[in-house]
Amino acid sequence: MTEPPFLPRAALRLGFLGLAPLAISALVSLSQHHDTARLGALSFSVYAAALLSFQGGVRCGFELMRAPQTPNPLRLLFSALPALAGWTLALLVVIVPAALGAASAFAGLFAAQHMWDHRSAEDAGAPEWYPLLQRVLTGGAMIVCLLIPLATVLRRL
Repeated sequence: MTEPPFLPRAALRLGFLGLAPLAISALVSLSQHHDTARLGALSFSVYAAALLSFQGGVRCGFELMRAPQTPNPLRLLFSALPALAGWTLALLVVIVPAALGAASAFAGLFAAQHMWDHRSAEDAGAPEWYPLLQRVLTGGAMIVCLLIPLATVLRRL
């Protein structure tokens, strides 16, 4: 079995700090106070969309590194799709406050982004440690996303 790659401390710390607002807003969205819970759901949705945008930007950067003179237009489009879907979903949460499935849908978007990043990071010349960091942070984001509907269902029981 091979050793996992060394993760730079700065990347690891900043990555986990980047997850903190998602987790905090998810916890706030579980508040018993309706207005507080609504604010938490809104901030959760907007921050999840921002994280998806960041991941898409990294993906776009990888494509530009892979082929600076002739980037693949389809890969560039796919790098934008999770962000577009995330912002659309965030808008849905703004318009339809009771969109409980939004958190689960965000988890699905993070999963789709992760699968694509995992498959193509090596092609793009990403650092050896990037796939592991991306797996850990995206997994954390997905867990946070899935805790909201789980806690909501458990609260109703």
